[in-house]
Amino acid sequence: MKICSRKLTTCKVVGDGGAVELGLLDRSGTPVCVQLPFDQAGSLVMTLPHVLALALKRRTGLKNSRYVFRISMWSIESTEDDKCLIVTLKTADGFEVSLGMPFDTCRALGVSLHCEAEKARVVNSA
Repeated sequence: MKICSRKLTTCKVVGDGGAVELGLLDRSGTPVCVQLPFDQAGSLVMTLPHVLALALKRRTGLKNSRYVFRISMWSIESTEDDKCLIVTLKTADGFEVSLGMPFDTCRALGVSLHCEAEKARVVNSA
């Protein structure tokens, strides 16, 4: 069965967290819901940013188009096993992702962010 969504109405956790439910209105305005087990919901979340980027490339015809999430808040925390840091990035509209980042990657990212910010500052001040 193919459901063509007109509007996303709800997103909620089902029961003990073993599933999530997406409430939609179909093209005719009839409420429908899709319930996904936890693991499938995780797979969907991992896949959607890539699919959105592909859709944007097709819509614009530009190969370098990307669907960009603007960060409004971030946090960094250590892990109990001290093998990485957890970097959490959040947008103003509620999107949030937490990434386990090994220490070498943290250092490399820090250096890259600093260098790119300096380049941008020089270009923007000219």
